[in-house]
Amino acid sequence: MSAHLVSPELVGRSAELGHLAGAFHHAPATVLVGGEAGVGKSRLLDDFTAGLDATVLLGGCVELDGLPFAPFVAALRGVAVADAERADLAPLLPTSHTEPTGDEARPRLFEGVLSLLARLSEQRPVVLVVEDAHWLDRSSRDLLDFLVRNQRAVPRSLVVVTYRSDELGGPVRPLLAELSRVPWVRRFELPRLSARDVRAQLRGILGAEPDPVSALAVFRRSEGNPLFVEALVDGAAELSLEELLLSRVERLPPDAVALVRAAAVGGRSVSHELLGKVHDVTPMRSIVDGGVMVVDGDGYAFRHALIRDAVYRRLLPGERVELHARYAAALPGSAAAELAHHRYAAGDVAGAVSAAWEAAGVARRALAYAEQLAMLDRVLSLWDNASHLGVDRLTVLESAGEAASRAGEHERGEELTSELLAHLDPEVERIRYAAVLEQRGRLRAQLGRPGASADHREAVRLAPEGHPIRGYLLNSLAARLMAVPLPDEAREVAEEALGAAHHAGDDPSEAAALITLAVLDARLGDLDAQLPRLRRARAIAENVAAHRVRLRALHCESSLNEAYGRIAEAEELARLGLRTARELGLARSAGASHAVDLARALIAAGRWDEALECVDHALDHAPPAVYHAHLLCLAGFVDVRRGDVDRAEWALTRARELADTPFIQDPLQLPRLEAEVRVARGRAEEAAAVVRAAFDLPHARIASRFSWPLAAVGARLGVAVPELPVAGPVQAAWASTCRGEWRAAVEAWEALGQPLWHAEALFGLASETRDADALRRAAELAEGLGATPLRDRVADLARRARVTLTGEGGSQRARFGLTAREVEILRLVTDGLANREIAERLFISVKTASVHVSNILGKLGVSNRVEAAATAHRLRLFE
Repeated sequence: MSAHLVSPELVGRSAELGHLAGAFHHAPATVLVGGEAGVGKSRLLDDFTAGLDATVLLGGCVELDGLPFAPFVAALRGVAVADAERADLAPLLPTSHTEPTGDEARPRLFEGVLSLLARLSEQRPVVLVVEDAHWLDRSSRDLLDFLVRNQRAVPRSLVVVTYRSDELGGPVRPLLAELSRVPWVRRFELPRLSARDVRAQLRGILGAEPDPVSALAVFRRSEGNPLFVEALVDGAAELSLEELLLSRVERLPPDAVALVRAAAVGGRSVSHELLGKVHDVTPMRSIVDGGVMVVDGDGYAFRHALIRDAVYRRLLPGERVELHARYAAALPGSAAAELAHHRYAAGDVAGAVSAAWEAAGVARRALAYAEQLAMLDRVLSLWDNASHLGVDRLTVLESAGEAASRAGEHERGEELTSELLAHLDPEVERIRYAAVLEQRGRLRAQLGRPGASADHREAVRLAPEGHPIRGYLLNSLAARLMAVPLPDEAREVAEEALGAAHHAGDDPSEAAALITLAVLDARLGDLDAQLPRLRRARAIAENVAAHRVRLRALHCESSLNEAYGRIAEAEELARLGLRTARELGLARSAGASHAVDLARALIAAGRWDEALECVDHALDHAPPAVYHAHLLCLAGFVDVRRGDVDRAEWALTRARELADTPFIQDPLQLPRLEAEVRVARGRAEEAAAVVRAAFDLPHARIASRFSWPLAAVGARLGVAVPELPVAGPVQAAWASTCRGEWRAAVEAWEALGQPLWHAEALFGLASETRDADALRRAAELAEGLGATPLRDRVADLARRARVTLTGEGGSQRARFGLTAREVEILRLVTDGLANREIAERLFISVKTASVHVSNILGKLGVSNRVEAAATAHRLRLFE
C-alpha cells in the first residue's frame, strides 16, 4: 500500500516548468501544451500556478454539445465585473439578465473579454488557462483565437491551453496549427517519464526508495505515463490499464462506489447541490480521501477524466438510463443543453427535443450561433418526436438557416434555406419567401455559387411596394450588383431603395442606400456632390445607433477623398473611423477597413514609415483574413519600392494564403503587387502576363480608380491595356503618366502632393529631356522616401547625363537628427500626452510610441519628457 496517493513532488518536468516560467516573464505569451491522457498536463499547471503572483483564471472544456463558451464562463466565475462591462459580457455571466442584440453584440463580447483582461492585468499579471481544448466548442474556439491574436493588448498576460494530443482532431487541430504561427505563441508536447523519473515518482508515492526490479517493471508496464504509474502502485500486475484505473474505486465501500457511479454520469465535474439531488453524498469524504475525486469549487471533479470514463463505461445500460433520468429530473429548466443530453440518454426523446429547442434559444441569446445551429439540427433530426413543441418544422428550418448564416456555416445554410423555400408557397407567404431568398442569395455569394443574383432579384420582385422590408431587400440587391459588378443597374436599384426606405421610415436602409449611391456616382467624377450624401448617411446612422452603417459611411468618405487626391481629408476621416470603432467597442472587428484607409492615405502622402507603423498596429488587432491580406500587400508595396523584394514577395505569398480573392477595398491590389515584385526581380514577361490577366477581371474595366495604377505598370512593360475613363485629378495624373506626357504628369502629381509618383514623373521627364533640375528633384524625393531602386535609377541616369545630384542624404530631414515622425511625436509629448495616448492618437502600438520617445530623448540629449518639451520650445523646433 502506498504512503501517498500521488507523489508530493512533480518529477521530470523541470524543462516544461521552465518553458512556462519563461513565457510568464516574457509576456504577453501563449503556450499550447499537448500530451496524451494521464501524462500530467493538469498537474504541471497546478504546480506552475501554485504561489504564482498573478490572477489565475481557470476554465475547462466539457464534452457536451450546445454548451457555448464553457471554459470562459468558468474562468470568469467570481471575477468582479464593472457595471460598464456587464452589458458586453452578458453571455458569459450566468447571473446576467441582459440579452445582447444587434450585429455588433458578438464582436463587442469578444472585445469586452479582451478589455476585461487588460483591466485585470493593470493590478497583477493575468494567467488564463483553458484545459482540455480538444473539446472546445465552436464559439470558444472563435473567442480563444481572437484573444490570442490580440494578446498584445494585454501586455502582462499569459494564456495556457492544454489538449490531449491523442484525441486532437476536427476543427481544433487547424486552430492550434494556425495559432502556432503567431509570433508570441509557443507549443510543446509533454512527454512520458523516463525510467529514472518513474523511480523518483515511486519514491514520492511510497515515501521510500522503491525496489529497482519493481520500479523497472512499473516503468515498462506504464510506459512512463504518470497516471498509470500511480495505478500500478496498488494494482495487481495482471490487471488491464482500465482495471488499474478502477482499482481504487472498487476498494471503496459499496455506498461510495455507488456515489462515484452517479457522479460519473454527471461528467468530469458536478456541483455538490446537483449531485445531492441525484444521490446521497454522505460517502464523498471517503471518495476524496481515496484519491478518486477532488474538491472543485462548489462541487467535485474526478481526479482524472480517464477514471471517470472508465467508471462510466462499466455502468450497465439500465444503470445509465436510471442515473441520466435522475439528472434530468434534478436539473433546472435553465440548464437546457445539459437537460437535452440527459433526457436523450435516459430515453426521453420528446423531452430531449424540448430541451434542445430551449438550448437553441439560450445559445442564440449567448451569441453562440454554431451551438444554436447544432441544437436546431438535433431538433430537426428528431422531428417525429417534436409535435408537442408548438412550432412547425418550417419555423425551425428558418431559425436554423439564420443561425447557419451567422455562424459562417454557408453550405449548411444554403441547404436549410433551400429546403425551407421548397416548402413555402411564394404567393401565400410572399414576405417570408422573399426574406429567405435574400438570405440564400447572400449565402450563395459567399460560396461563389451561381444563382445569388437571381435570388436577390426574385426577393425584390416578391416584396410589395410600400412594405417595410422592401428597402432592405433593394439595398441587398444593390450591394450584390456592385460586387458583380453591374454599376448602372446597382445605381437604379439603390435609388429605388432610397425611396422605399424613406417612405417606410427605415433609417438604416436609407443611410445604406445613400452610401451606395454616393460611391457609385463619385466614380463618375464629381466627388463634391457626393460628400453631402455621405455626411447625411453618417448622421442618420449615428442618430439611430446603426453603428455598422455609420462606420461604412466614414470608410467610404475617407476612401473617396483619397481617390480624389485629398489626402489630408482622407487621413482625418480614417482616424475618425478608427476612433469611432474604438469608442463603440469594435476596434478589432470593425476597425480594419479604416486601418486600410489610413495606410493608403499615408503611403500616398509619402509618409511610409508611419504607414508601416499603422499596418503593424492593425495586424496586432488580428483583422479578418481579407483585411489582413490587404494590409500585408500595402506593406509589401512599400517594401518593394524600398528594395526589399524578398519581404515583399513573402507578403504577397502570405496574402494569397489568407485571401486569394479580390479585396473589398481594392480588387486589383494583389495583381498590382505581384506585377511590381516580378518587375523588381527582372522578370518583365511574367509581370506583363500578370497585368494582362488582371485586366480580364470584371472589376478592371469598371473600377478605373484601381485600374489606372495597374495600367501604369503595364505602360512601363509595353502592355496594351484597354481605354479607361478618367474621373478626378488623380486619374487624370495617371492618364498623363501612362501616355508619357511627363510635364503634365509632373505638375499633376506635385499638385496632388504624392511624392513617389511625382518622382517617377520627374524621372520620366529627365529620361526624355536630360533635365538636370528634374533629376535632382527626383533624387531628393526618392531619398526622402527611402525608395532605393528609384534613387538608383535616377543616379544611373545622372551619371550618364553628366549631372551632379545635390540635396543627397538626410540633409533635408528634421533638424537635430529628428525624423518627421519623431517631430510629430515630440509635439504630442510637449502637449503632455502619455505613451498610451500618443499610441491611440497615431494608431500605433504603445511599444512603438515608447521606442520613438526614447529615441527623441536620446537625440535631444535629455533625460525625461519635461526636459524634451522645454528643449523643443527653447530651440523652436516646431517653427
